[in-house]
Amino acid sequence: MNNYNVIIFDLDGTLSNSKEGITKSVQYALSKFGIEEPDLDKLEHFIGPPLVDELMKSYDFTREQALEGVEFYRERYTPIGIYETSLYEKVEQLLISLKEKGKIIALATSKPLGMAKEVIKYLHIEQYFDYVMGADLNGPIHNKNDVLLALLNEINSVDKHETVMIGDTIFDIEGANSVGIDSIGVSYGYGVVEEMKEKGAKAIADTPIELLDLV
Repeated sequence: MNNYNVIIFDLDGTLSNSKEGITKSVQYALSKFGIEEPDLDKLEHFIGPPLVDELMKSYDFTREQALEGVEFYRERYTPIGIYETSLYEKVEQLLISLKEKGKIIALATSKPLGMAKEVIKYLHIEQYFDYVMGADLNGPIHNKNDVLLALLNEINSVDKHETVMIGDTIFDIEGANSVGIDSIGVSYGYGVVEEMKEKGAKAIADTPIELLDLV
């Protein structure tokens, strides 16, 4: 490897440990529908995929119910949950090293764009990113595939052979596949390593700093 010039990161579960904020906000939203889930570990599957899709898949919500659930989720997440997050150890060192090597660093997350920008600002890492792309609140950019396509269009003239997506779930790997770029998984997030390998991840890193040897 070691030939990538454009490094695209997922956010939740890859750069930041955001379990508390996301799962507590999902817990809050579900309670509005009379669904009580005291075990936050059982809500980890909401970290990564679009919230609407996961509510429909996991609780048989109609799309209308899922959209209402997202609004409830944001009632807690926007003022509180968004700040219940922290960088994984050595993430900033990783970003600094990549910048020193002259890499283009981008963020691609299914989190709404405004929220993504607020998170990296709160974590004091916004200065390392050349591009930031997230989902639309009510628009066509919905899942990781859409986000990556929009990001690559914004970067413009990017050589896909020199571009890699780094993430912690199958959605990151499938998104990379959909736009024709390589992917690397991380084992310390919220996804399943074997699933990422099966979908074609070129490698798996066990810590953020291990990524330096892979890109």
